[in-house]
Amino acid sequence: MVLQFFGFKDNPFKLAPDPAYLFLGRHPEEALAHLRYAVTEGEGFTAITGERGIGKTTICRAFLDTLGDGVAAAVISSPVSSPGDLLRRINTALGIPGAADTLKGLIDPLNDFLMRQKLAGRKVAVFIDDAQSLGLEVLEQIRLISNLETTREKLIQIVLVGEPGLMTKLNSHELRQMGQRVSVRYEIGPLSPAETAAYIQHRVSVASTGSPVQFEPAAVRHVFHYSRGNPRLIHVACQAALTAAFGAREKTVTAAIAQAAVMGLAAADGKDPNRRRRRQALGWAVAGCGVIVLAAVAFFALRGPEGQPSSAMAGPERAGLAAPAETATRPPVSAPAEAVVASAGSDPAAGPDPAVPPPAPREKAVSAAKGSALRMTHSVQVGAYLVPENARKQAERLGAKGYPARIFEVKDSRGRSWYAVRIGDYPSSEAAQRQADEFTRREQAPSVVQPVGGF
Repeated sequence: MVLQFFGFKDNPFKLAPDPAYLFLGRHPEEALAHLRYAVTEGEGFTAITGERGIGKTTICRAFLDTLGDGVAAAVISSPVSSPGDLLRRINTALGIPGAADTLKGLIDPLNDFLMRQKLAGRKVAVFIDDAQSLGLEVLEQIRLISNLETTREKLIQIVLVGEPGLMTKLNSHELRQMGQRVSVRYEIGPLSPAETAAYIQHRVSVASTGSPVQFEPAAVRHVFHYSRGNPRLIHVACQAALTAAFGAREKTVTAAIAQAAVMGLAAADGKDPNRRRRRQALGWAVAGCGVIVLAAVAFFALRGPEGQPSSAMAGPERAGLAAPAETATRPPVSAPAEAVVASAGSDPAAGPDPAVPPPAPREKAVSAAKGSALRMTHSVQVGAYLVPENARKQAERLGAKGYPARIFEVKDSRGRSWYAVRIGDYPSSEAAQRQADEFTRREQAPSVVQPVGGF
């Protein structure tokens, strides 16, 4: 009845993953780019993480749908009880016959299959969902599987998909060897307020047979405040709002309807949004009083006994200090690369991060000074997008933080235009890698070195 009332051919907010409804926001697009790079060019392990309900499974299934005959893929999604169980399920998913009882009897036909795929020019990828719940013995078996290789390259690409605790487990002392071999990693974050609005509109448009139902902007804000941009919670809130609108015979989801639906969900979850607001207001009031008291104390402390400013406020000369030297400006950094990696900085809707990174290392200044005399061979890339607007936003965020980011457009083998964000060209791969490592350390975001002009 609800579907008919709103003209839906399908439930737009069902909880089951459906690649047909994939919304290419910033995080999903970057996750897909990481997967594409990992399967086509990567080595070692790939880790895709995110909170429960963030859309990891939907993104991976959408990616699997894009793979052609050149990739044999297996998906392991339910709990794995033992190393033998893992190997049996991988072999079954890849269509490898046999029902051996020993690990060697399972690994040998898998290795034979991988060699035959290699000779046929095909890649093999195994996706393991809910990897954070795997036991240490199973994870160790996965590491051993990844050792199947020729003298030149890996025979199998393994993608681990799980909640953020996955990386904590892989970086533990027991699994440090495995954690060190995670070469591609990306954490899927929540949708921004603007993306939440676009996400809701996208799903109702896909599901509608006619003009899609409208969510008022204020209604979307209520949904976002409840969900904090988590797609699964967005679905729950929107489904409740549509049910309430149907009960009121309203074709539009108004702010009042969405607020009532969200408050009902919060009450069922044991959450009281009004109580939370009261606590926040009290916290700000206490903090405000503290600031006033500290300001008053500082004001009187900085005045001398006769009401004159103390020497600490009288400038460098009066305080007996030398005037500070002018801070050197950051030399430019640039870059291209095939690697597709995550963007740095905050969410596009939140604006640029006001923090300015520290001055660049001396090596960078030397590189910039000699740039005209050196041939630049390698670049640092920090993002790649199918949507040019997303690339522009990242370049603006990095520019506000002092990086001379630029956008490089290139077409892939399927004729699609990619817009890569790059922050540095260098005369050697070693120099580029040092700057990529520095960027990753400083911004807590991946970066990749590739030949200049390559993608």
